[in-house]
Amino acid sequence: MRSPICCMVLLAIAAFGVSQDVATKPIISEESLTREQVSIYRTVLKDYLKGSDGALNVSALTEPLDQSDDCVKQMRSENLTAPAAAVHRLEPSLVSGTKITLVDPTRQRRAVAENDPQNLMKKAIDEHEKVTDEELDHSVKQAFRTGLFTLSEIAFDNEHRRAVVSYSFVCGMLCGHGNTLIFKKIGQDWKIAKRCGGWVS
Repeated sequence: MRSPICCMVLLAIAAFGVSQDVATKPIISEESLTREQVSIYRTVLKDYLKGSDGALNVSALTEPLDQSDDCVKQMRSENLTAPAAAVHRLEPSLVSGTKITLVDPTRQRRAVAENDPQNLMKKAIDEHEKVTDEELDHSVKQAFRTGLFTLSEIAFDNEHRRAVVSYSFVCGMLCGHGNTLIFKKIGQDWKIAKRCGGWVS
């Protein structure tokens, strides 16, 4: 039989574990996106899909902006207002009239893992099965079809004339890319002024 002290320690560890898990989950804002946020997100998506068929799985939730990103650090030195700790739900109107699908990020990450081209390569290495060029090509195409595109929260400067946002596209363990964009407001429109922090895996 366990002692009362042992039980209390186990309960404390369990409670700590739950609190840590809760702490890592971002709060979802109840507020709708502002007109400026919608304008910037639309510009990011339009720029990203340039030259493609326009089909894309976009996370229905934004993610926090990475404060360690060089672009963000640069903007911080220029009176950047830190974005709220909460993330936002993207509204269907953001992607209306496009081939973009808003998806549940958790469910889509599972689809990405199932269709990761690494699975085919691992099978070839571990089970010594021959992989044809056609199979590999199909696997890569399927990975891109199920890949997940995620937008970050947006941070604005104090005058709301400049903004910074990042995005990522993940289609497997070694399949993905992303970038950070600095926007400048010209008249009433938001234009991409600089790209930095790009990565590829």
